[in-house]
Amino acid sequence: MEDILQNMPNVKKFSDYINDINNNVNPIMLSGLTDMGKIHLSYATGYYTKRPICIITYNEIQAKKIYNDAHFFTEKIVYFPKREILTYDYIAESKDELAVRIDALNKIYNNEAEIIITTIEAVSQKILPKNILYKNLFKIKIGDLYNLDDIKNTLVKLGYERYELVEGKGQFSIRGGIVDIATDEKQGIRIEFFGDEVDSIRNFNISSQRSTNMLNNATIYPAYEFVLENDLSTLCSNIQNMKYEQYLQDRIETDIDEIMQENYINKIDKYFNSFYSKKATLLDYLSSNTIIFLDEIERIKNRIDNIQKDTNTLIKTLVEKEKFVPDNLKNIGDYIEFIENINVKQVIYLEKQDIGFVDKKSMHAKRNGYSFSYREVNFFRSTIDSLFEEIKKEHKQTIIINKNEDASKQMSDLLLENNVLEPNVINTIGSISVGFYSDDFDLLVISTHELFEATKKRRKYSNEFKQGEQVIFEDLKIGDYIVHKNHGIGQFVGINTITADGVTKDYIKLKYDSDAILYVPTNSLDNIRKYVSGGDYNPKLNKLGSKEWLKTKNK
Repeated sequence: MEDILQNMPNVKKFSDYINDINNNVNPIMLSGLTDMGKIHLSYATGYYTKRPICIITYNEIQAKKIYNDAHFFTEKIVYFPKREILTYDYIAESKDELAVRIDALNKIYNNEAEIIITTIEAVSQKILPKNILYKNLFKIKIGDLYNLDDIKNTLVKLGYERYELVEGKGQFSIRGGIVDIATDEKQGIRIEFFGDEVDSIRNFNISSQRSTNMLNNATIYPAYEFVLENDLSTLCSNIQNMKYEQYLQDRIETDIDEIMQENYINKIDKYFNSFYSKKATLLDYLSSNTIIFLDEIERIKNRIDNIQKDTNTLIKTLVEKEKFVPDNLKNIGDYIEFIENINVKQVIYLEKQDIGFVDKKSMHAKRNGYSFSYREVNFFRSTIDSLFEEIKKEHKQTIIINKNEDASKQMSDLLLENNVLEPNVINTIGSISVGFYSDDFDLLVISTHELFEATKKRRKYSNEFKQGEQVIFEDLKIGDYIVHKNHGIGQFVGINTITADGVTKDYIKLKYDSDAILYVPTNSLDNIRKYVSGGDYNPKLNKLGSKEWLKTKNK
């Protein structure tokens, strides 16, 4: 969305900031930002320096919110989530999570990502080095000669599984002289052979199994990030050469037997230092010119410090119980290691307000800082008059963002009715969580999401949970009304990170009648729904611990 950036180079403060980056001034701090302001300035930085950017934030909820909002600016965006490092053997890991991670790594490797979104926890975890992950890329073109067994072995090394018929990402099939490889959930690569020669290469639709466009060549990337560095015998020798407590020996011998039978995926975190001779992080995959943005450094530091405390507590508990401590649990990096890893990159600190002392690097950034002025802007059906009053103030630029074509047409009609014909008012389609105004750029960005929500018939409270909208982290806004299955109607007032019994988790904070507070773990969102009603009235908050909600449910 280039319109939202067009006036920025004319502002001296922004121009000076970009010149500082081009002149290798490092680090730099930007303050006075809202959440949308952070994304606006981050994307503008990448756009005007022609460099990729990586935004590192403090938890998964914030990362997903940034990811969704950044889609308004570009589709060339990836999200790299953390992995759960389990302390027990498991049969299978979430394929969805693995697919998101490898998709991000592959696009970063191919320089296809303008924006990379991740968390401090994800970049603190160790992954295999880039040269190992991409050492067996399968590059093929028409006219090449191949043995089908060699292709099968290469695909297996890249993490693909063989099926009779390809039905999803990470699968391949060989039927006669046709090799199908599913590169994502919707489409794949179909290679047809004439003898040993590649006769044709096409994309194909996985659902219909029909071939689509012709290709001259194709490159097949890893299906997941667990690619072996050595053969299984060498790997097992590496494990045997490591020193372990005597009480673990029987478990280790059993693991080695399973690895030799090619059941090794759930052993990688456990024996990571034997699987790979070197360790890497996501930061090692980024190109050398990538600009790193740190979203609220104090919260990032607190988060990684809490992760370290939790990890140390868990390791101590496992040792006391004579359980195996996975290598990758011990490998999690601390704040000092993180700062050392980003020292070779251009680093920009993103802050809502001026901050106190966190560390020497952030204080250095503060001396190179720029203060901008952003504020959030919200309009509802009941405030539509004030909306047009704001638009008529003739800002240098006003951008109105509608979630679909119907809403865009409604807004176009309203603009005509209110005689808003200024050329600097742009009515477009997209989605952001909240509008904003930038004083520095005299830029007004309006989201009409709340403005054109369909009027719904008012429902009885007894149906509120059943009829409510499923809660999605990134869609939550302060002040939203939430219906809890067991406690009734409360109001969303924020997200807290809480440590209890040595474990740190993110919780959604709900306020009830008499300012009572309920904390809902982010892994228990099935118990809550977003309140849905018609009109502009606010519902009554229930009282925690009372029988009021129980009576309402039983009506």
